[in-house]
Amino acid sequence: MVSHRGNVDGSSRILETTLIRNGAFCGRRFSLAGFSLVWFQEERQVKFYSPLGTLEQSCSVDQFCMMSMESNASDLRRAA
Repeated sequence: MVSHRGNVDGSSRILETTLIRNGAFCGRRFSLAGFSLVWFQEERQVKFYSPLGTLEQSCSVDQFCMMSMESNASDLRRAA
């Protein structure tokens, strides 16, 4: 299920790109409305980039998962 938030209209699509380094899988990039989230498998890092390509935030995969769980719990409380 894809959730659309903020000013993103329903026609916008998330673009997913597989990242390869030296012939081996190294992560994925997800792009939407100029913003990008990049997951680096080996480094266990998630990085957020602005439409200008500026690094806005970097965190561990564990931190990212915790943020996601907290956001989902908040959404569920609002729906109840």
